[in-house]
Amino acid sequence: MEISSQIKINNQLIYGRDKTWLISIHQTPNQLTLSIEVDLEEESILLSMIFNGLIFHSSTELDTYEKSKWSTCWLTSQSNFEIIEQSDLIHERVKIRSDYNVQDFKHYRVSTYDYIIDVIAKDYQLEEVTK
Repeated sequence: MEISSQIKINNQLIYGRDKTWLISIHQTPNQLTLSIEVDLEEESILLSMIFNGLIFHSSTELDTYEKSKWSTCWLTSQSNFEIIEQSDLIHERVKIRSDYNVQDFKHYRVSTYDYIIDVIAKDYQLEEVTK
């Protein structure tokens, strides 16, 4: 059974459909960058969420994701940015190639106003972008 763990942004837990907005997605062979606008308690910031060691990502429209059989963990989530432990995505849906160590990869989920984005990568970093 999947378990989601919250990841804070600027030491704040971000939760709510109107708290994160997807601006753009950019992919290179080994990296995925999401440009996201995040509404914090006191201000709105632009972030680059950079996922390194990328092997998989998907973006699904919110209402479609909500109706999918894979949404069980997401429906009980209390965060717009989380890491998924015991991930069905890693262990059942995506077959990671045999010359890779599956333990090196993590499943991250980003919930925005319109989309749910699932990412399998080695790690991530957050960079604030000047408006």
